[in-house]
Order: sequence, then structure tokens, then C-alpha cells
Amino acid sequence: MKKIAGLGAFLVGCLFTLFVCMPFMTSTQNCSAPTSPAGAAPVATNSKPAKVVNIGLLQMMSHPSLDDIRQGVYDGLKERGYTDGENIKIDYQNGQGDQTLLKTIADQFMSDKKDYLVGIATPAAQALANSSHNSVPVVLSAVSDPLGVGLVKDNAKPGVNVTGVSDQTPVKAQLDLAKKIMPQATRLGILYSSSSQNVGEAVAEAKKLAPEYGWSAKEATITTTNDLAQVAEQLAADVDMIFVPNDNTIAAAMPTLITATTAHRVPVFPVVDKMVADGGLATVGINQHQIGVDTANVLADLIEGKQAKDYPIVFTKKVDTIINSKQATALGITIPAEILEAAKDTSKE
Repeated sequence: MKKIAGLGAFLVGCLFTLFVCMPFMTSTQNCSAPTSPAGAAPVATNSKPAKVVNIGLLQMMSHPSLDDIRQGVYDGLKERGYTDGENIKIDYQNGQGDQTLLKTIADQFMSDKKDYLVGIATPAAQALANSSHNSVPVVLSAVSDPLGVGLVKDNAKPGVNVTGVSDQTPVKAQLDLAKKIMPQATRLGILYSSSSQNVGEAVAEAKKLAPEYGWSAKEATITTTNDLAQVAEQLAADVDMIFVPNDNTIAAAMPTLITATTAHRVPVFPVVDKMVADGGLATVGINQHQIGVDTANVLADLIEGKQAKDYPIVFTKKVDTIINSKQATALGITIPAEILEAAKDTSKE
């Protein structure tokens, strides 16, 4: 019995000691753990968000060039660790070139409380920015002149909840190419849609540079694609070649344009590869897929903490020289060997 009593006393003593020491042990544990300032969020161990990020992706219209950009967005996001259906959810919508539909989709994205909005081409980006009212970050893509169309206050520091990627046309490089292919030309036609807000800077630069190449410049505009055949016929009759800036309306109706210009044996120098594939002669064009990849990188940076208002507009630099040898043959034009060697030929793809 004495042994049992002694064991009981020992156990009671151990419990008492543990009770007395418990506050000190808890204090020691708290002191050894990292602390954050009062009210601060816990320190993240991974820059990627814990929840699924909802993204509204609005494309102005269906066109191979814009489709390439969209694919670049998906590919670029995947490279950064964001896969649709896993840690992000992309709601892709096509505005079909309809301003009313673009606005409706943009408003719906806001009602759906998207975390980020992406607009491919100027009208899509404008619709999103107008609906967002600075409340949701907007990433613009393939907007030639973000400042000129009022999407940002400054390209270096947007100052609003909008940033993204510009596909500013490399006009001089394109005119250099046209001069090498058409050394005897003296009359340059410039054709674009009067409703396009994306082409002003490129048109102004082409008109300014034309005299340096010994060219006179003649502008022509269309209101809708219904005007294209007639306007193109009239312009082709008065010029040696035609420059088409980054105009989505004309890009979607290239076969109509090429039918009219080929009848007059006048080459068209557009600004993107798909327009060359559709009958243009040649271009030095920004790589469309790369525009999408650059857009994805901007979006990923915003998701991971960067602020759109402080994020400089990115100008995609990767360009390709593109030719259409089949169209050159149809027009009776010989493309210089040095250009052929360096260019991608859409006729062979």
C-alpha cells in the first residue's frame, strides 16, 4: 500500500509541474514562430493565388490573326503555371465585330464578377475598360495605340486599371520592304476603314515617310466591307501598290480586296502574316502568337501582385518577314533573292 501511495504522489507531482510550466512552453512556441505586423496578411510561400482565378477573355471578332493571339494567351499562361480548368477559369467570348455585342459581353463579365479582363483588339479592350470603370484590371492585347485611343494616360505608367500589349506597326520596316520589292514604284495607296481607331498612327507615319522613298501617297477609306470592292478598284487604278495598316475590318475581307487589286496587277502590303497568306504580297509583321504570349505574361504578373496602373505598356518586338510567292507570280513580280532567303513563304506552309 505504501508503494501505491508513493506512486500516486509521484504522478500528482508530475501533473502539477506540467500545469505550472504550460504557460512558459506556449510562450516559447509563440516566440519561435515568424510573426507578421498587426493586420498584415500571412507571408505567402507561393506567389500564385490559392483560389481559382476567373478571367473574362473578349476577342473583337473571328480572324486567324486574332485567333493566333488568343492561342498565345493560353500558351503563355500555361508556361507561367496557369492552366484553364485547373487554377484559372477562362470565359472566352467573341464579339463578332459588333459594338453592341461587345458591350453586352463586357457588362456580363462585370456581373459575373470576373477577377481579370482581357481584350483582344482595340474595340474589345475599350468595351471592357468602359464596363469596368477601373474596378477590375483590364489587360489589353493587340492595341496599336493605347494612349491615342484613350485607354491609358501614359504608356510608361498607365495611371488607370488598364495595361497590356501593343502591336504597334513597324511602318518603316514595312515600307523598306516595299521599296526593295517595288523599286520602280512612285505612287503609294493607303487603304483603311474610317471606323478603325487602331490605324491613325500607322497611316500618319506612312504618309510622312512616303516622300523619303520618292512616293506620292493617296488615301482611301471604307465605311463597311460592302464598300471595299468599289473603293479598292478605284484606288488600284491610281497607284502602284497599296499599304494596309492593322485594320481588322479589312483583314476579315482580304479576298474581296485582293480580287480587286489583282485585276489591276497592284500588290498589297499588309501588316500581319495572315493577311499575306490571304493574298497580300509581303510584310514585316509582328508575330501574332508572341503578342498573345506577351499578354499572358502581363496577366500573370498582375495575378501575382503587380498593379495595372503602374505596369508599362509592352510593345511586342518579335517580327517576321513574310512573303506570298504564289501571289508574286500571279502579279508578275520578282521578289529579290535576299528577301526570299530570309522570309517565311505563306505559299509553302
